Amino acid sequence: MILSRFNRREFVIGALSGMAAGTAAGVLLQKSSSTPPDNPGGSVFQTDRAARLTTPSYIAVDYARCSGCGICEAECAIAHGNLFDSWHSRIQIQHFEPALAIASLCASCADAPCMAACPKEAGALTRNHITGAIILSEAKCIGCRACITACAKDRSDVIRMNREGTKALGICDLCSGDPACVKICPEQCLSIVPANQDGRRFAAKPYDIAVTLSRNIFRSGRAL
Repeated sequence: MILSRFNRREFVIGALSGMAAGTAAGVLLQKSSSTPPDNPGGSVFQTDRAARLTTPSYIAVDYARCSGCGICEAECAIAHGNLFDSWHSRIQIQHFEPALAIASLCASCADAPCMAACPKEAGALTRNHITGAIILSEAKCIGCRACITACAKDRSDVIRMNREGTKALGICDLCSGDPACVKICPEQCLSIVPANQDGRRFAAKPYDIAVTLSRNIFRSGRAL
């Protein structure tokens, strides 16, 4: 039986009540195989999931809908030629208790503090004038970590070092205008947003987002 809707609250309640991991995975797979409606659950985001980007944009996250399944991480790693290694994924799922998952990726900040911090002699960071994505050239990167320090997100989140500690990686390049994670997300919580919209909310630290989400979902009124 294919479920027509499986929202975040149902996922959280099921997990907290002792849902078996195999059952949860099966439900998520069923969900991803169904044809989602145009705007399920009244999501505030609208996305043409088939269109290639032709104007500056970034990927927004509807955090309350994210189930933390990790499908976006895996798809991103595959799209960038790193099968089964989510460390190379441009989107990272940060897990918090109780049962909160925050999808975090580059917000393509208008002021781009990472670009300003990158040594001019290296020139490892540039901006795609069509999509607005910040492009990291690992070939030019000198591994100074200045971009990591300057990033508004948590360190070792959006920008991090490779496993050898010699090059930076992780900045979302919007898949050259055809973001794989947006198309694959079974909960449709990833959306393309024009760059002229306020992106400061999406540049917030995952922990701060989790605190707000915790209060909204669990009504605890307490920080994590």
